[in-house]
Order: sequence, then structure tokens, then C-alpha cells
Amino acid sequence: MISSIKKIYIFLLHQDKSLYRAFASITSLRVVEKLCGLAVSVMIFRHLSQENVAAFGFVQTIVAICAIFGLQELQNTISQSISRGHFGTYLKSVPLAFYSSFIGSLVLLCFAAWSFTTEQQGMAYGFLIASCVFPFFQGLRQWRGLYVGQSKFTTFAKAEAINAILKVVLVTLVLYLFPHDIVWPLLVTFAIPAIQNCMRTYSSYKTIEKDATYEEGSLQYGFKANLYSAVATIANNIDRVIIFTFLSPASLAIYMAAEKFSDLLQGVMQDIGAILAPKFAKIGQYSTALDNKLKILAMFMGAGMLVFALVILPFLLPFVLGQTYENSVIFSQILVVGAAIRTIATLRFRFVRSKVDAESFRQITVYSAIGHILASVILVPLFGLYGAVASVVIHRMVLSFTVDRVIKKKYLAHEQ
Repeated sequence: MISSIKKIYIFLLHQDKSLYRAFASITSLRVVEKLCGLAVSVMIFRHLSQENVAAFGFVQTIVAICAIFGLQELQNTISQSISRGHFGTYLKSVPLAFYSSFIGSLVLLCFAAWSFTTEQQGMAYGFLIASCVFPFFQGLRQWRGLYVGQSKFTTFAKAEAINAILKVVLVTLVLYLFPHDIVWPLLVTFAIPAIQNCMRTYSSYKTIEKDATYEEGSLQYGFKANLYSAVATIANNIDRVIIFTFLSPASLAIYMAAEKFSDLLQGVMQDIGAILAPKFAKIGQYSTALDNKLKILAMFMGAGMLVFALVILPFLLPFVLGQTYENSVIFSQILVVGAAIRTIATLRFRFVRSKVDAESFRQITVYSAIGHILASVILVPLFGLYGAVASVVIHRMVLSFTVDRVIKKKYLAHEQ
């Protein structure tokens, strides 16, 4: 134990100080964003019935799946290309993603029509709003890749924090003015990021020269990565769809409450990966030394997650979301442990994503996603919510195994 702590201390002591500045900056602002996001969840879970919480979550789930039509993986492609000095990649990506997102709008419009026919008026209007806003909500998110590629982590985090604060204020207001109604909270949830995307995209376009260089092959890689990522996106959201369809709205509400804290912790790991991404893009070779450093960082973060799951979570979740969701604790603990399992995979996968390596990206995303989908389809109808959390843990274990296999076979093998 003492030896492990000493290794962590030595590892942290010898890191690039710019990493600490970036981490401190983005962490402080991300704390604001995450707390605001949690506050929105508290308002939703405490002021809406479980049926309305489920309806609210189901609309968000379908919107999240439709994000594949916004070519979301281009954000990562842009950030890596920008870090190598090719700003023209951003200019070419924005219109492609924007026009592609109208397919998502059409899908959401179909869900709105279905909801009207089944007399689920709240969901119907929610889908209708999402359909109208979707191209701006999902199709203009590429400025995030630009900011990350330029290592503008503070600016990026400030934008997200302002967005989160506005959401809290407006969601609180509409829930006070229109209690028990999911339409207005959904409008706020989609419209605020859409407005921000329009503003950031406009300002970003003005800062880039029209003749900026374009990195050959980057968009082709981005399209392939988005195709593979689409399978992962479906896998990450399929549990909610199956629970809503085969179990009950109340079960979905309990599951959504269980997801909150594991998603929060997983987001922290992804933020760390985002900070490291520009440096990964400039590293020519993945080495054993780098792998060992990432393992130490992952061990440190994973241990913290385990302590949180076992000691803090049983008291925190009912206190934050209300005693109605006390049954969510055990599921939340399992999901947080699952997030701890994949900490090293998250960091390693970020390195793979920083390279124009569509084959490795395909192996990692598609194999783990198929495992998740199969597990969900089989386990959720048979075992309910226990089957849902089991499928998530299986997905994270398969992902960790696949990333480990790719790293050792394709990257560390070259070092030898």
C-alpha cells in the first residue's frame, strides 16, 4: 500500500505543470457544471411523478440516440486535427454535421407522431420541440472539438458552466410555473445548448482563415468513427428503451436515478481524457512508460470511486433525490463499481482515438457495444433492473478487455 502511494506521488510530481493548470481550471468549472446538472436532476426527480420522470428521460434517450445523425464523433476528429495545426478540418465539418442532423429531426418527428397516436401528449410535444431544435442542439456542437484541440479548456469549461447555470435557473422557474409538466423543462434542456452552439459556432468561424489547411483523411476517419460510435451510442441507451418498453415507467425512473452518480464519475474520467487528448495527438508512439503512468492514475481514480460507492453513495443518493428513490442505491453502487472497472480503458481508449486508426476504433467500440446490446436484450426482460445494471457492467468489462488487447497487440508490440 505504501509503495503504491509512493508511486502515485512520484508520478504526480514529475508531470507537465501545464497539465495541472489545465486540470485545475477545467475541474473547478466542471464542478460548477456537474453540481448544476445534479441540481436540475434534483428538481426533476423531486417535482415530477415517476411516470413523468420516465417520460422526460425517454425523450432524452431517443434524442441521445439520434445524436449519431449529428456526426458527434467529428468533434474528436476536429480536436486531433486542430492540435496538429489543420483548422480547415473544422470549417469543412460544421456544415456536414449540421445538414446531416436533419435526419435526426425527421426521426424525432416520427416519435412525436407515435406519441400523439398513443395519447402521450407530454412526450409528443417534447419530441416535437426536440425535432425543431435538434439541428442546432446536436448539429452545431463541433466548436467543442475546436476548443479542445486548441487546449482552451478554461474557455470551454466556462461556456459549459454558464450553460449549466442557466439550465438550473430556468428549469426551476418553469417547474414552479408549470408543475407536473415535462414540456417546459425539455424546452429549456434543448434550447439553451442550441443557443450556445449558434453563438460559439458564429464566433469561431470569424477567427479562422477561410484558406486554413485541411488534414487529408480526417473527415473520412471521422465518418467511419461516427458509424462505429453509432453502435456504441445505441448500446449506451438501449437499457432505458427496453426498461420503458418491457418493464414500467416507474422502473425507468428508478434506473435513471441509479445512473446519475456513475455518469457523473464517468464524466470526470472523460474530462481527464480530454485534457490529455491534445498531448496524445502529438505523441508518435504509445510506450510502456506512458501505459504505467496511466495505470497509476486509473488506480488512484478507481479506488476513489470504490470508496464513494461503498461509503458515501448509500446516504447521498436518497438525500439528494429523495426517499422515493431509495431502491436505486444498490443499482447505483453496481454502476459506480462498473465505472471504476473501466478507468484505465477510458484513458487508453482516448489515446487510440487521438490517432487516425479506424480499425482499432471499430474493434473497441463495435465489439463492446454488441456485447452490451446482446446482454441487455437477454437480461433486462428476464431479470429487470438487475439485468440492466449487469449488462452495463458486462459492457464495461468487454470494453476494458478489448482496449487492453488492442493496446498490447498494436501499440506496445511496436515498442518491442
